[in-house]
Amino acid sequence: MPPGSPSHPAPTPRRSPLLTLVAALVIVEALILVGAAVYLLHGLLVEDAAAPIAAIAMVVMALIFAVGVGFCGWGLLHRATWARSPVVVWQLLELAAGIPAFSGGSPWVGIVLVVPAVVVLVGLFVPSVSAQVSR
Repeated sequence: MPPGSPSHPAPTPRRSPLLTLVAALVIVEALILVGAAVYLLHGLLVEDAAAPIAAIAMVVMALIFAVGVGFCGWGLLHRATWARSPVVVWQLLELAAGIPAFSGGSPWVGIVLVVPAVVVLVGLFVPSVSAQVSR
């Protein structure tokens, strides 16, 4: 049977190392969100929270975002075309949160948010990566 027939599917090209890096950074961002949720939960349980309902809502929201961002990272690893748009939106939100941190007295927060966001945004639009996640 010729290659590409139903019993012999055409081999898929190797994933770009840059795409792997981009997907890994997105998954790390999801893990950071889980860490933030744990930190918020710790503050709720150990310290006397002034607004416990708001703290619970923040924990739930961080976990929901962590699942969504992690799922998009998984999608990028599998070259899913749907994953690119939400990842771009998430990176823009990270930039919007990270840039003010530089002038607000928490430059390390700005670095943690801005550097990966810039790497992911640039990486998603490099032709070798863009060709693998678009049809």
